[in-house]
Order: sequence, then C-alpha cells, then structure tokens
Amino acid sequence: MERPITTRNGLRLWTEEFGRRGDPAVLLVMGATVPGTVWPDELCRLLAAEGFRVVRYDHRDTGRSDRSAAAYEMSELAADAADVITGLGLEAAHVVGQSFGGVVAQLLALRAPERVRSLVLLSSSPDANGDVRLPPAGGLPGPRAPMLERAARLAEAPPRGPREELAAAVDGWRVLVGPGVPFDERYWSDLARRVRDRARQPDTSWRHLAALDRMPPLTGPLAGLDVPTLVVHGELDPVFPPEHGEELHRVIPGARLWRLARMGHIFPPHWSPAIGALITEHVRRSTLTRTACEGDRDAPPDDGPDRPSGTAAA
Repeated sequence: MERPITTRNGLRLWTEEFGRRGDPAVLLVMGATVPGTVWPDELCRLLAAEGFRVVRYDHRDTGRSDRSAAAYEMSELAADAADVITGLGLEAAHVVGQSFGGVVAQLLALRAPERVRSLVLLSSSPDANGDVRLPPAGGLPGPRAPMLERAARLAEAPPRGPREELAAAVDGWRVLVGPGVPFDERYWSDLARRVRDRARQPDTSWRHLAALDRMPPLTGPLAGLDVPTLVVHGELDPVFPPEHGEELHRVIPGARLWRLARMGHIFPPHWSPAIGALITEHVRRSTLTRTACEGDRDAPPDDGPDRPSGTAAA
C-alpha cells in the first residue's frame, strides 16, 4: 500500500508498506540521491513473509516525495524518518539503513531513541562525506580507486542527454556492486530507468550529499547509543572501506559485525534472501533480548560479534 506522510515541516513523503499492520515494523532507509524503491521488492516481500510490517519511503528531494525549498542538515532527514514512523501510527520501528541511509538511522537512534527498537547498518559509516574527494575527518580511509575513478570520469565528461545519463547511472551501479559478484546488466539498467522516471525535475537530490559533507563525525556520540545494532559490511566496499564498518562495531556498545567477503557497497538483488535472513535474525534476537531484560530474565547467549566472511551470501 502506498500513501504520503506529512512531516513536521509540511513536506509530503511517499511511503509504501508490505505485510500486515499489526506486525512489528521494519523501516528501510535508502542511501543518498535515490528513492526508496531501490530496496529490492523481493527483500520487502521476504521480510513481510517473515511476519514484519515493512515500510520503505522516498527521502525528500527524491522520487515522489516533495522537494525542499532550501538546504537542510542531516538531522532534518533523521526527523523525516521519525515522522514516517509516527505518521504511520507507530511508536517505534526496527530501522535498517543502507549507506547514507545508515547515517540517517544512526542520527535517528541518537536523537529519538524511543522510535528505534533496533538498528541494522548496511555499508555505512560514522564518518562519511558526500564528496568522495574529502577525506574522513577522523582518519578512516577514503573511497577506493573505482569510486575515485568514476568521479574523475564524470568530472571530465559529464553525461549529455538521456542516453548518456542512463549509461552513467548503470556505470555507477556497476562500481557500487563491485567485482565480487556478476553484474546483472538488465536488472541495473531497468532500475536506472525506474529511478529516472520516478524523479521530479529539477533534480535536487544533491542536497543529500551537501548535508552529509557538513555533518561532523558521529564517533563520539555513538559511544552512548543504547540500541541493539547489527553492522553488515562488504569487504570490497569502494565507498566506505571495511574499516568504516569495523569502526561502527567498535564504538557502538554491544554492536555485532557481519563481514561479507564478496560484497561491494550495495548488495545484488539475488542476495535478498541472505540479507533478509540477517535482518530477521537480528530483529528477533533484539526482541527476545529486550523482552528478557524487561521481564528480569536472562537474555539468550551471544555467540559473538563476528561471523565468517561471506557466510550470509553462500
């Protein structure tokens, strides 16, 4: 079901739900400059089949959501996420953030912890920049060569016309998927077309990246976070090398880390069952742990933060 949610600032954000209303809610927060429909349909349906009310939405300045009249900060995007939760009549949700969406999720958990039951941070970072040429302030490594080379190509020869823009978008997805898995040209070309057709003009999604560049590192504040957190990070990530996921794991109290040997920055659609299983296991674990704590019973044993690389994609 699709419907708009109006934020506290009067913006209308497009949302779509899968599953039953009475089930525990999982909010999917997508990365920068693209709509929520980049989350694979298969992942949404799989999570709904596991008994979750799944919500994906378009950030402001993307897809069918409103365009903002002026620049904004990352904290306002986190407030948007909170407004989606309450606008759907929910008290809180399990929040899954991809890349930039993971930064939004971190800020949401820091500023409105009562709205977040658990966190899953996919390919994210506590110290991120929208401009790949800017080094992280805290000393984490910057983007790898494939991402820097793509930025150089775009700067040297910006795409002209719809055909070149589409080709550039597919090239971008190829870089983000990385060399560890086969690239499904048909799927990503179709996705690029759908993203283009969904966008309103003029394109103001660049405001996401500008807001990210203005945000200071979250490393310090995250040390006080009290939300069950799973960090999932690809070892071939060209945007945020694995040290970014390791830093999230280090600074967030009790966070668990799952490394994926063949994953780049974004998972290929055929990995939806594996990613869905990770999300499902974490949500159920966090729910059991919270219930046990509230009932003054012993929580289930923790089998450790790390899992073998690539297990989830096997």
